[in-house]
Formats: sequence, C-alpha cells, structure tokens
Amino acid sequence: MRSLTFAAGIATLAFPLYASHSATITLGGPFSQLCYKAALSQDDRDSSLEDCTRSLNEEAMENSDRAATYVNRGILRMIRGNDSAADADFDAALSIQHELPDAWLNKGFLRIREGNGREALPLLQQGIDRKPENVALAIFARGVAYEQMGDFNAAYRDLRRAHELQPRWSMPSEYLAHYRLVSQ
Repeated sequence: MRSLTFAAGIATLAFPLYASHSATITLGGPFSQLCYKAALSQDDRDSSLEDCTRSLNEEAMENSDRAATYVNRGILRMIRGNDSAADADFDAALSIQHELPDAWLNKGFLRIREGNGREALPLLQQGIDRKPENVALAIFARGVAYEQMGDFNAAYRDLRRAHELQPRWSMPSEYLAHYRLVSQ
C-alpha cells in the first residue's frame, strides 16, 4: 500500500496567481485595451488603474467587455494588495456576466492568498466548471486550496494534473517537490 506524505514548509512558497495568467481579453475601447495589457503585464502603476477606471466610466462597451475590464482592474488592485477593492471588482464583473470564469477564479485566488482554502475551494470550482482558458492554473489553485485545508491527497492529485496539463510550468513541480509517496 502506498500513502502520501507532505513535507512542511510549502506555505512559504509564493503564490502569485493573477495578471499574466488570468487577464481577461476585452475588445472595448482604447482605455479597456490599456487596462487589459496592464493586467497581462502586471503593470500596477497608478496610470494603469486610472485607464481601467476611465474605461469603465467613459467608454461605451458590451457587457462582456465591461465585465472583463472589472476583472482586469481587480487583478491590478490585487497585485497592489488592495484585496477588498479587487474582490468588489470581481463581484461587479459577476453581476454583469455570472458565467465569467476569470472572475470566479480570481475571487478564489484572493482567498488562497489569505490562507483560506476552505472559502477558496467553491469559488475555484465555479471557475473550473465554467471552462477557463487556463485550466492548469485553475486546477493548480484548487490543489493549493485543498492543501490549505489539509486534504493532501486531493491536493496532490490536482497538482499532478496541473503539471500534466502544462509540464513546462514550474510552479506545480515546485509544489509537488514537497510531497513524496511512501510504501506501507
């Protein structure tokens, strides 16, 4: 029989889940394009946030683009550590487009950053169920949430799956290095 053991210390690994992995594409006006590019490149300067806000306040756009712009501004706010404002932006996106996976996932990422895997898990699952573009990231985050909850078997399965989906992405491998299978 094989069992899984977990090496303590994984909580000290960085968990930078935002922006370059989960910016939401928008076809809106020039400010929403600047906002998208800022989220994608993790450019959290004041001017980038202003571009997002100007887009939301001044540009006419489809609901899907407005929701995407809220997600992108939320990502920038999350990078800056303004988690409550980021969460409000993700909620605003979901009030416009309830099926937007990136809004659900980013809400989950916020809970993981807080160390609250139990609250993150249903949010992440909502995002996964809505077929996100970056499935590996979503499954990896769910693995981290399971880990925070102490469910190391489920965490290991998700971390392995994320690694299988994107073998060149190093973060799943870094987390998996803290696990080992032992025979009993």
